[in-house]
Amino acid sequence: MYAPDSHKTTPFEMTNQTDFMLARLASIVDSSDDAIISKDLDGVITSWNKGAQRLFGYTAQEMIGQKVHRLIPEDRFDEEPRILERLRLGQRIDHYETVRQRKNGTMVDISLSVSPIKDRTGRIVGASTIAREISERKQAERELSNLVEALPVAVYMTDAEGRITRYNQAAVDLWGCRPTLGTARWCGSWRLYWPDGRPMPLDACPLAQSLRLNRPIRGLETILERPDGTRIPVAAHPTPLCNASGELVGGVDMLMDLTERKHAERSLQDSTAELERRIIERTGELMLSQERLRALASELTLTEQRERRRLAVELHDYLAQLVVASRLRLSQAIPRVQDPAASAALSKVDAMLDQALTYTRSLVAELSPHILYQFGLSKSLVWLGEQMKQHSLSVTVNTGPTSFALPDDQAILLFQSVRELLFNVVKHAHTDRATITVTVEEERELWICVEDEGRGFDVTELTNFGDAQEKFGLLSIRERMETLGGSCELSAAPGAGTVAILRLPLSHSALASPSTPFAVSSHTPVAMTTDPERRIRIVLVDDHAMVRQGLRSILDGYADLIVVGEEADGRAAVDMVRSLRPDVVIMDVNLPLVDGIEATRILSNEFPSLVVIGISVRNDPQVRLAMTEAGAVAFLPKESAASQLYETILRHCPVTSP
Repeated sequence: MYAPDSHKTTPFEMTNQTDFMLARLASIVDSSDDAIISKDLDGVITSWNKGAQRLFGYTAQEMIGQKVHRLIPEDRFDEEPRILERLRLGQRIDHYETVRQRKNGTMVDISLSVSPIKDRTGRIVGASTIAREISERKQAERELSNLVEALPVAVYMTDAEGRITRYNQAAVDLWGCRPTLGTARWCGSWRLYWPDGRPMPLDACPLAQSLRLNRPIRGLETILERPDGTRIPVAAHPTPLCNASGELVGGVDMLMDLTERKHAERSLQDSTAELERRIIERTGELMLSQERLRALASELTLTEQRERRRLAVELHDYLAQLVVASRLRLSQAIPRVQDPAASAALSKVDAMLDQALTYTRSLVAELSPHILYQFGLSKSLVWLGEQMKQHSLSVTVNTGPTSFALPDDQAILLFQSVRELLFNVVKHAHTDRATITVTVEEERELWICVEDEGRGFDVTELTNFGDAQEKFGLLSIRERMETLGGSCELSAAPGAGTVAILRLPLSHSALASPSTPFAVSSHTPVAMTTDPERRIRIVLVDDHAMVRQGLRSILDGYADLIVVGEEADGRAAVDMVRSLRPDVVIMDVNLPLVDGIEATRILSNEFPSLVVIGISVRNDPQVRLAMTEAGAVAFLPKESAASQLYETILRHCPVTSP
């Protein structure tokens, strides 16, 4: 098979290709926006494009064959010999920034890139220069430089190696010296220190860290030392600088003098410390004053309750007993009066005395509930719940199984607080129901919860003094509880009711079983002796002589009864019963030394067959229950003794008359 010979390029074709390429290159050069100039090694211009004409104002005819010195200002003539020398050595010059002179005499900022031109043998015969106008950039740089120079903070720049290349006057003022450009590194200060005073190596300064990490650092504090030894606290804000390719080329740092701020901070700290000292001092004074006010408020409450109790005792021990004694006398006198009119008048007097006794009992209960002192807080709250029915409030009282005993002062304040909370329900809650719950927590803490489902209120407005009169009671309860070492917690919301919890730590003694104030005899119980005449033998126990006389005069009127002894206190009464062995004991509840309830409990344990009949001016269910639980077979109000005592004695201790 025939294969044609490969085509070989002829010299003519090679010449045509070269001419084509040269023409194309000339077209590119001529159309370039940059000034492209060629010259020989003597600096004589050999080519000049349109970009050069636009930049410098000369035509190609005017410049070709002319020395390039025509474009160089006189003060820069020394630049050309250095450029030519480097070209002869085959070196390329990139982006050399300088100034050249136009045809009209004006100066223009340019960037020169100069490359050597070689012939076919490799010998350097000239140079190609590309000149690009950078006037706008230089103007922007000058404006930026002026702006940086005008800044009141220190600003300086470095190359990628940390050598300082530029700084403003504020930096000189801050450093106290003028560092040598291109030589001084990292920072122009004399020495650096950490904020705590430790020396800082220069290569650990904020700008060095920023260049090493290639990221900005904001507000890192250091201390600069000037050549004169003074130290200036500064906040550094270094930022790395990168070129268009992302390569690190340097950094810029701004140093803010913190001297005034530090002085202000120290002054503020001193002022704050002084203010805190004064606040602590004033707070201490206020707390002391508050404690005194709390103590005073509690003492006023206790004083009021003591005075109420004193008045209640006076009313009970004298007025009520006097009324009871008067009714006993009248009960004996009325049946003996023959005149119907006189008898009717005496009956009216007796009815008025009955009303007076009822009112006295009510007044005594309002002044000071004796149940609080006699039976403790739990039973007194049950009594209080019953009393609130008079104010159209139904109160459910739940008492826990754990018994406790409080000192009178604590019991009084707690009782009064619960009473005020219930009256708040009556006045403000718009409901007719409330609940009291008494519990003793495992942590030996007494909780008394008073709650209702009324209209509630906003607890956050409790301290709003615009409604001080309505809220003073709640605030007073809080103060009262804090004085006792406890607290008052309120939980309420409009339309959701109110819950108030009184909390009081209990001592070990408060939870201990109450000790018996008068020891029970250890001898074996014996039966009562019987009067030879088979009369019922009675011991009267009452601390009021007039009442004892009235009761005795009633009992002496019955032939089958005989009063064998009288006593005025519980301790002596127990001893008398042990000695006389009566059939019946008429026992008053309120007695000195040992009260009637405890005396009844002792005697019932020792003498199971003994009949104890409790009597009292008070007619409360709690008193009746306490006496019967202690062993009394019956309980009578004193004013009922005239009509019911004899029947009660015979019902529980029947005898046959001789």
